[in-house]
Amino acid sequence: MRRDIATVPPLEDQGPARTDMTAASNASNKDARRLVLGAAVGFGINEVRVFVESLRGTGYAGDIMMLIAWPGIGVGHYLKKHGVKVQRVFQTRSFTRSVHARRYLMYTEYLKAHGANYDQVMLADTRDVVFQKHPFEGLDEPNCHFFLEAMGRTIGEDETNWRWVSHTVSKEDADKLSKKRISCSGITIGGTRAIVAYLDRLCSLVSAMPFRIYREIGHGYDQALHNYLVHLAPDIDGIVMENNGHIATMAIEPRTLYRIDDRAVISLTTGHTPAICHQYDRFPDLRSAVEARWR
Repeated sequence: MRRDIATVPPLEDQGPARTDMTAASNASNKDARRLVLGAAVGFGINEVRVFVESLRGTGYAGDIMMLIAWPGIGVGHYLKKHGVKVQRVFQTRSFTRSVHARRYLMYTEYLKAHGANYDQVMLADTRDVVFQKHPFEGLDEPNCHFFLEAMGRTIGEDETNWRWVSHTVSKEDADKLSKKRISCSGITIGGTRAIVAYLDRLCSLVSAMPFRIYREIGHGYDQALHNYLVHLAPDIDGIVMENNGHIATMAIEPRTLYRIDDRAVISLTTGHTPAICHQYDRFPDLRSAVEARWR
């Protein structure tokens, strides 16, 4: 079910997540049936600390499961100490599939084994994500929520995304996608049923990729397949969300669009504070401030 872009145009700072006892209790009750899935294969403690501690710092009390490299003793111990379940991945690379694409296969297997325990799921990058408010706040619809990148660039205008798309889909579909906005595959949030349906389709596309694709264009082709599903697959039950609303995907936005306060909270110059900032580390001053807070 394809939807128009859902625009969130906050003009004023909405402040931090609510912390009154009733709101906290309600969030905690819902969190019991929420799950965050992330891939941290090859990462150490320093690469996951901001993600884990800022997520728990929002008051999120639900389950987290992260993929890590085997044996991952140090990072595994750290994650378990913060209430994170881990799944160790023995092979971090293959000649045919990067972990960027293979993670979806592992997420699907995990949800098919445990999905009955959850109503909502987040699929998330980890190394470059900081949480500033409860990650599920305001996203109660059962659909997948897909998140756009900067408004001023289409897939065809972005060298990296166009390389991925032009190598992975038909010329006809590539031409259609060239005119579409970039949706970032790094974070997707939705009801469990819709997320599993999306993952099933994505995994089918990943598995059908010729072995040469990874060798030719490297990791990242999962982003092309994600954009195909977001923009061209009418059976995917999704809502497309504008950038800098719930999530700020920052890499190709201008630095002047953002400000940071003395608590290392990133907001837009309009005053709006996104619940999640992705790719904040592309700006050295933001990265230094955020990492210093969660060190």
